[in-house]
This record gives sequence, C-alpha cells and structure tokens, in this order.
Amino acid sequence: MILPVFTGWIIAIRLPDYQPFPTFAPHFKTIVKPMKNYETVFILNPVLSEDQAKDTVEKFVKLLTKAKANVINVEKWGLKKMAYAIQNKSTGFYNLIEFATTDNTLINTLETEYRRDESVMRFMTIVLDKHSILYNERRRKGEFNRTKKQAPRKEAAEV
Repeated sequence: MILPVFTGWIIAIRLPDYQPFPTFAPHFKTIVKPMKNYETVFILNPVLSEDQAKDTVEKFVKLLTKAKANVINVEKWGLKKMAYAIQNKSTGFYNLIEFATTDNTLINTLETEYRRDESVMRFMTIVLDKHSILYNERRRKGEFNRTKKQAPRKEAAEV
C-alpha cells in the first residue's frame, strides 16, 4: 500500500517496511536504486594456457562492463592447488572480480555464462556488506602485506 505523505511543498511517497532498498529523490521524482557491491571468484581449468585463461577473464569483465557494472578490481591469483579434486583436476587458475551494479539480474546472467563456459570449473558470487567493502579497500591499498619488516622477537630469557 502506497501512502502519500505531504511535507510542505514536496510530496514524498512512503513504501511499506518490507521494501527498504529503493530510496526516493524528490527533486528528481524517480526512484534511485542503491549500488550493491559483489565479489565473484571462479576457478578455470588448468589445461588452459595463460593466454586462454586471460582471454576468459577478459570475456567476463567485458560482460560486466557491457551491462553497465562498475568493475572495481580484477585479481588473477594464478595456478593454485585445490583442497580436493574437481573434474579429476587437482589445480586450477583462481580469479577474483569485484564489481558494483544496480541491476540484480546481472548476477543471473553472469552465473549463466559461467555455467555455459566449459573452462570454468567452479564459481561463487557474493554480496559484500559494508565491512567487507572496507576490508577490500584496505587490502587493495596493501595494508595487509606480509612483506613488511617486523621487529625481531625477543627470545625467552636465558636460564
């Protein structure tokens, strides 16, 4: 049920409590959808060459940019050993794409493309909350690098 609420010269429309995401911008007189941040990790078949793996990642990035998603970060983690065999393979090319979009149907499209591509062995897409977004920003800046020189530890007192 939509109830008009009169506040001076601006008319705002109140949505029911179960629809918290759309926000109204009265000066535009349209609904403004918030941008959600997503992170997708996928594993490519290790039989692929480096160039083929790179082309496959670029294909998915192009799919996102074509759908007007903002690609924030693309990381290629390289060939890694998996915890268990998938399709009789013990290694795979790990990749991460972080992006933001207002279109919720884009996730279904992206995951359909993952399923159609034979080189993708596994994938997972998640919505990032505010804490994850801040953590990813700090990680991209390099705050968690292990290459920092640490102060030498004091050894136990000699007996």
